[in-house]
Amino acid sequence: MRSPLKELSRKCEVLARHQGFRIAPVRTATRLISWKVRSFLRKAAIVELPPWHVRMYLPPIWRGIGKFTFVFRENYEPEVNYLGRVLAAGKTFIDVGAAFGIYTLVASKLVGESGRVIALEPTAQSLVVLRRNIALNRLTNVVVLPVAASLTKGKARLYHGPEPGSNSLGEGPSRGGSSEEVDTESLDKLLEHAGVDWVNLIKMDVEGAEEVVLHGANRVVTSMRPVVIFEVYPEAALRLGLSASGAREFLAALGYDFFDVGRSGAISPIKFPPPSGNVITVYKILNGKPQAPANADTPGTHGKNVSGDAR
Repeated sequence: MRSPLKELSRKCEVLARHQGFRIAPVRTATRLISWKVRSFLRKAAIVELPPWHVRMYLPPIWRGIGKFTFVFRENYEPEVNYLGRVLAAGKTFIDVGAAFGIYTLVASKLVGESGRVIALEPTAQSLVVLRRNIALNRLTNVVVLPVAASLTKGKARLYHGPEPGSNSLGEGPSRGGSSEEVDTESLDKLLEHAGVDWVNLIKMDVEGAEEVVLHGANRVVTSMRPVVIFEVYPEAALRLGLSASGAREFLAALGYDFFDVGRSGAISPIKFPPPSGNVITVYKILNGKPQAPANADTPGTHGKNVSGDAR
């Protein structure tokens, strides 16, 4: 068990590494203190995200997504800036693990009334906040599906973490003991039923279940070749009985290249995804022609009944 001083030092190191803190350390520290007070007083917040002209309601929970969004806002994640390089009016964005909805809200503004956003969020704790944020911004081009992306239609047990963003289908040591039953379905079927005939970008943040989500989206990925943003989280994948590099291997076999993203949203190639964090993947072009995709096998789950938590 870490001592309080070591734990504080670790948290300070994590904060110092975030680009938002490096850009505006005083503003970030001030917001962090403000969020601590709000959480103590149980006072929710509505924050403005000026670059994208959206507002977000954030429940007063000290840990997790609400804190992260309140503190960093316009510098939340560089991948949010990257959305503007792919999405435009009339395009389609799929948010698998929408949580409180920052990617959903920004994408909705970018694709406009002629575009579509499909947001998957099975967790009851986050679903109410997501819907509130969609209503707050009066968005009419977003469809919310309260389901976890998986391989097949069914039910799964979703275990609650310390905060809604860490809920997972894997029952790990950080789970608080509570859970909920959620519906599951493959992304291919969900999009077929929703009448989606083309996908430009898929973002996944599903606590290690990215490989499962991708296999359930095999038709969409191999035929439409959307840009894919996914989180590398080896420990969570292993907890589900999946390969730590399963999502990367699946996309590499289909002819995708991997990229890191900078503050402005510009991307730079990487040979392998980092040990953790978000990765941008783009379908490879060879000699001006798309590389022919190869189908991948269903992921091995070592005897587990694994469904993708669309967080």
